[in-house]
Amino acid sequence: MRRTKKLMISTAVVVMFCSIILNLVLLNYFSDPAYAGRVSISFDELNLVKDVLNLVRNHYVEGKVVKDKNLVHGAIEGIIAKLDDPYSRFMPPKNYQDMQEDTRGSFGGLGMVLGMKNHRLTIISPIVNTPAYRAGIQAGDVIVKVDDKDVTEMALEDVVKILRGAPDSKVKVSIYREGRKRLLPFDLVREEIKVPSIRAAMIDNDIGYAYLSSFTARSAQELEQAVTEFEKRGMKGFILDLRHNPGGLLEAAVNVGRTFLSNSRIVTVKSRTGDEVPYSAYANRHGNFPLIVLIDNGSASASEIVSGAVKDNKRGILVGVKSFGKGSVQTVMRLADQSAMALTTAYYYTPSGICIHKVGVDPDIEVPLGPLSDDELKELRDTRTKFMNDSIGGKDDEFMEVSKHDRQLKRAIDILKGWSVFSKQILGKEGAEATSNN
Repeated sequence: MRRTKKLMISTAVVVMFCSIILNLVLLNYFSDPAYAGRVSISFDELNLVKDVLNLVRNHYVEGKVVKDKNLVHGAIEGIIAKLDDPYSRFMPPKNYQDMQEDTRGSFGGLGMVLGMKNHRLTIISPIVNTPAYRAGIQAGDVIVKVDDKDVTEMALEDVVKILRGAPDSKVKVSIYREGRKRLLPFDLVREEIKVPSIRAAMIDNDIGYAYLSSFTARSAQELEQAVTEFEKRGMKGFILDLRHNPGGLLEAAVNVGRTFLSNSRIVTVKSRTGDEVPYSAYANRHGNFPLIVLIDNGSASASEIVSGAVKDNKRGILVGVKSFGKGSVQTVMRLADQSAMALTTAYYYTPSGICIHKVGVDPDIEVPLGPLSDDELKELRDTRTKFMNDSIGGKDDEFMEVSKHDRQLKRAIDILKGWSVFSKQILGKEGAEATSNN
């Protein structure tokens, strides 16, 4: 009887695993016809998996471990791990449910966008005006410990889970920063993270400015309203700040690009079959005013789409440092047991055909932010946080404050002012007007 029961359990496990494999095959077949004929799973391969499952279940010394662990999920994780792609991942049912809830509302956290880079848990970008940003955590920092527990071998989703928690609760994060001999400890208090889409203001009578913290469904509309208002106030140049912007929606990036571009390719999405989905701009309702885009190593994904489009179409000048280099598309696929996997299915290409992924976008004018002292960095963070919190109205005498330590923004302002002087002195008034309208 005991032997029969064990056989039934083993058979059920094998049937379940084969069902999952069959689902993956069918998913591949229907979603990728050009490659469907090349994908085959032999009975020998399935038998090999069955044999391993049986051997582990029947002979592994710690029977409780075998009973408590979901070996099928482990097998799926192993398959995905072999891809060596930090953005493809398996999500057990609870993790998948948590991800769906996260996309629907705010949450208690620290304000850090995380990713895997060189197999290390790396901060892609701290979100401006959040606990992580105000504490001085920087893009490129590597998380080593959380509450003194080593997390270097943990999955990304598991680390995110322990970083999040109820607002006002405390957590200690220890990070590695290049150039520092010791880990840097940060004692942080979680907050409800609500990311604003855009903050915009005039820097002076001639220059408009907008900071995009992320690309959401309303980003392009809010940016369009700001640019239109600034043009009414006599704006002669514009600065789009994409620093510390980890990305967001592809559609939002395309629509932001359309605010500045006309009759131009913005980005092309290519799958493994070679199929291309191009996204382009058409008629532009704005004059061709001088444009500068600020980028840094925290500018990723959608930020790189926009900055790459501006650069390749010679619409403006990129100022700052090389962007992060995250140019891949992940498709979330739900599995039979309510688990899911996020699988990289395509890459982003700039208008000139450059794949953004693992490459990033180079600025036209490289301007490092530092070196800055801790006090100078704090003053810079405080100024940006104040800008995100303050409400700057549409009055002609209301201008934003520019930190004296923000070298990248100050260089962008100098370039636009220099261009204005050049246009007036060398090209003359008619030439300047023609430049702004072409």
